[in-house]
Amino acid sequence: MRIVPWLLLFVLSSPLWAREDHAKLGADVLTIGQERYLALTIQHEPKWHTYWKNPGDAGIATQFKFLQGATPLELTAAEWPAPHRYIEAGDILTYGYEGDPTFFFRLGAVKGDLKAEVKWLVCKDICLPGGQDTELRVEPNGNVIIKTARSGLSDSELLKRHSVLPKAQAWPSELEVYLSRTSEKALRLDYTVRSFPADKLDRHRNLLTPFLAPPMGFKKEELRQDEKARTINGRTLVEWDGEYQDPPRPLPANGVFAPPVRLRFLYQTPDGETWILEKDFTHFSLTATGLEENFQGLGGLDVNATPAKGGYTSNLAIMLLFAFIGGLILNLMPCVLPVISLKLFGLIKYQALPRSRVLTHNLAYSAGVIGTFLTLAGVIVALKASGEAVGWGFQLQSPLFVLGMVTVLFVMALNLFGLFEFAVPGSRLLNGGPAQDGLTSDVLSGVLSTILSTPCSAPFLGTALAFAFTGNTATIMLVFAFVGLGLAFPFLLTGAFPRLIAFLPRPGAWMEKLKYFLGVTLLITVAWLSNVFLSLVDPSLWLWPLALLFITLFFAFFFRARISRNPGLNLLFFVFPVALVLGAVNQLPLQPPIMPQAAHALWTPWTPQSASELQGQWVFMDFTAEWCLTCKVNKRLVLDTAEFEKMAAEKNLKLVRGDWTQRDERIAKFLESHGVYGVPAYFIQKPDGTVVKLGETVSIGKVVGSLK
Repeated sequence: MRIVPWLLLFVLSSPLWAREDHAKLGADVLTIGQERYLALTIQHEPKWHTYWKNPGDAGIATQFKFLQGATPLELTAAEWPAPHRYIEAGDILTYGYEGDPTFFFRLGAVKGDLKAEVKWLVCKDICLPGGQDTELRVEPNGNVIIKTARSGLSDSELLKRHSVLPKAQAWPSELEVYLSRTSEKALRLDYTVRSFPADKLDRHRNLLTPFLAPPMGFKKEELRQDEKARTINGRTLVEWDGEYQDPPRPLPANGVFAPPVRLRFLYQTPDGETWILEKDFTHFSLTATGLEENFQGLGGLDVNATPAKGGYTSNLAIMLLFAFIGGLILNLMPCVLPVISLKLFGLIKYQALPRSRVLTHNLAYSAGVIGTFLTLAGVIVALKASGEAVGWGFQLQSPLFVLGMVTVLFVMALNLFGLFEFAVPGSRLLNGGPAQDGLTSDVLSGVLSTILSTPCSAPFLGTALAFAFTGNTATIMLVFAFVGLGLAFPFLLTGAFPRLIAFLPRPGAWMEKLKYFLGVTLLITVAWLSNVFLSLVDPSLWLWPLALLFITLFFAFFFRARISRNPGLNLLFFVFPVALVLGAVNQLPLQPPIMPQAAHALWTPWTPQSASELQGQWVFMDFTAEWCLTCKVNKRLVLDTAEFEKMAAEKNLKLVRGDWTQRDERIAKFLESHGVYGVPAYFIQKPDGTVVKLGETVSIGKVVGSLK
């Protein structure tokens, strides 16, 4: 295990963690006729970029704020420069800027001191929040004094940049667009441009770049060319998220928008100009039939911007390292400790076996771990393909799955207490049977360790999972495999080098008593999962069936062990708990009653509406779940303490809590929009509505430090 500190040292000492900005701000003043402009230039380091008004699938738009003293000031902005398109790691589409783009703001009749605050998210292989302020003074005679760094651009260069900014134009006759429905929650924008030579197309930009238009979310543009007709045909998938608005706004079933939907686009012309186009859509086609003809038999255009050299490969390597370390740390999490303990003391039992046999047992356990992680990854891929929003620990949002886990762990506990001799995962290792029997229990121990690890998060794991959930199928499978490799690594290491566990005591009679202790740890896990199950269903209906399940299971095993081994009688007593469960599942609802969520004295329940209503204030958001043990630890140590409450009161910090115990698409969508796919997750919402991600760990100092 000496490799672990070295791995941690490598990651924490990596230059990727240096908190330096990779962009800086320069300010100038440009006069055009009678109009004066404040020109703010963001100068990026090579290969780093910031984001446009519509950042795309990820990222955060650059923000500009102006102040005179403490008073906010509105400056009219000229249109932003036309952005580039980036296809980032994980096939993520974004729009933004490299190099040194310049943004222009009219000074108008402003006089006196002025401060501009610019905040950005700058990205390359990783993303870092940053920003810079600039100060200037407009004297009574109109002269402008820049107090901070200038960009170094000449007036002629600034004038040239201003002249090529996108300009509003009438809709061109050569461009035709259509909207059609592809599913209950999705549309497609098809368009045709006549007389557009393909060699005039800037391959690092969209032909049509959409502005933000909630509840519509635009995906990657696809283009085809008809060389004979000198025509370009394009299409973009459009997600409809209106059902998550408040009030909900479903996609109209009749294909009619009421009121009409206005869409704005940047359109690159064959002459190299960029136009701003607007169009009101009153309706959409209920079928896409016929529009496919625009794409059939036409040549594809390679319009994807080339990622920075080594960007995806290096990013993937870093994320796989994070996944491995996160999986390694999961071994120490309370969720998985009972099953890990069974396996650990199994190693004691194996000490007398040949080295090759010890390695075989540990390889079987590791196969169970990694195989289960790959199975989970496959389920996630299938759910994502069906349009479902899914996150880490998603299976614990299923009442039936949790009920099955409760039953299995309760039976394992009865085995450890000596009520039967059947081999269940790990328990065989602590009974008197031979240690060299089959490997099935080792594999099943790995399966259980994996399932019990998913309610926990760990350092590095959240970053790797966010990368995986936004990636393609291969990325998801790779990241999950490396998490499994990290979880199994201590046992692979001790299997290959048995002397690493030489410090453990030798097998003996003491292990018989240890079984009872491990049985108690499993019962504690059963109690925790029972609480999770009752939070997913109506406890007033399910409490007695769950109690009867435990009682009848206990009596069935007790009857067999202490009263009679008659097969007929045993079958009768075992049939009863099975029938009880099947009957309850068929008769009782597997979801809680719909009730209004009561607000806590300090914490407001999270909804999209509550978050919107609190704009203008500082807000701390906690996303949690009953099945998340890391969440409970963070609550006990930080969030539910008097010190945290005192800090929130002093800082006038509003507290909002989102409960993801049950499946909630609104929470899933919110987390996904911020690159988070599991809980715990913590955010600060600033008064201007900007949301800052704090990660999966929290402290009072971390929260206070973000209130800036």
